[in-house]
Amino acid sequence: MKALLIAIGLLLLALPARADSYQEHDYILNCSGCHRMDGTGSKNVPSLHAMAELRGKPGARAYWAQVPGAAQAPLNDARLAALLNWLVQRFTGHSPSPLYTEGQVKRLRRTPLTDPVARRVEIRDAIPR
Repeated sequence: MKALLIAIGLLLLALPARADSYQEHDYILNCSGCHRMDGTGSKNVPSLHAMAELRGKPGARAYWAQVPGAAQAPLNDARLAALLNWLVQRFTGHSPSPLYTEGQVKRLRRTPLTDPVARRVEIRDAIPR
């Protein structure tokens, strides 16, 4: 029995350690099914790596909170705000400014987009003012 406990202890020490954030767990559970683990998306789901082309454009912040997958995610408003902040940082290389707040997310997710593809094209192709 003692040898078994030692063997289990050694196996646990040999496993790679990983300190995931709760935002990464929320991404895995709520986003990766469509956007894939690495964010590449698919034929029907945009790559999260393309968030950079929308960053800073009018409407992008609201868009990211209003896409159906985000707006209807089974996360409370504070968790969704934290996840959106993490996503923008991860896939654009810049923190959103200002950061998403619980109150902002609560307001935005009340009106999920009915045609996120068309809205994304509008934001992407908008001429800067």
